[in-house]
Amino acid sequence: MAANKIPVAIQLYSLRDVAPKDVPGTLRKVADMGYEGVEFAGYYGLAASELAKMMADCGLRCAGSHVGMNLLEGDAFEETVAMNKTVGNDRLIVPWSDLKDMQSIVANLNKVHARAKAAGMRVGFHNHKNEFEMENGISKFDFIFAGTPNDFLMQLDIGWAAAAGQDVPAILRKYARRIETVHVKEFSAENPKAAVGEGSVDWPSVFNVLEKETSVKWYVVEQEKFDIGPMESAKTCIENMRKMGR
Repeated sequence: MAANKIPVAIQLYSLRDVAPKDVPGTLRKVADMGYEGVEFAGYYGLAASELAKMMADCGLRCAGSHVGMNLLEGDAFEETVAMNKTVGNDRLIVPWSDLKDMQSIVANLNKVHARAKAAGMRVGFHNHKNEFEMENGISKFDFIFAGTPNDFLMQLDIGWAAAAGQDVPAILRKYARRIETVHVKEFSAENPKAAVGEGSVDWPSVFNVLEKETSVKWYVVEQEKFDIGPMESAKTCIENMRKMGR
């Protein structure tokens, strides 16, 4: 079993084809599967109080929210903060950037980070594959985290990092104190639809580093493509996590 038991959440983008049709039912089903939390990627047009009640009704907690930069700037910022405080979340993770002007990207991330910090929230960044492209002798990934303060969160998507050929344990060690959540996503060159635990990621090594050397507080399962339906895939992923002692 894990030396330090980390709760498992699901990124609701994984259930984008079913959740909007029945949010409370979807939340109940993932709780019944054994997930302890959810990470939002949008709020289905619901009020924060509605979402908070739905989560409370089935014993789920909020592990974080993926929030576009447009929702962290201008007048939208206050609404974003209010929404997330109501659902019990203080982690606002920027899920994507066009990576075209790295200096401007880092400057904007620092601005929203400072504003969020003053409001009692934290901001972080989530990678895809392109962040590991090199520019002027440094990866865009490292450029982002070298240019942001130590309390700016790094959410590593393990599947995308593995797809980019990265040494995942080395990244985890390098940014250990900035990691509170990770995306537990599989990578397989042969099967891009592989469920967690059924590809080429060395999960025992990854979990060992996460649990012994980082500040991780949540494992967030994400499955973007499926051999089976999204709910069935979510169930397979949590079952495989349990088989791996998580």
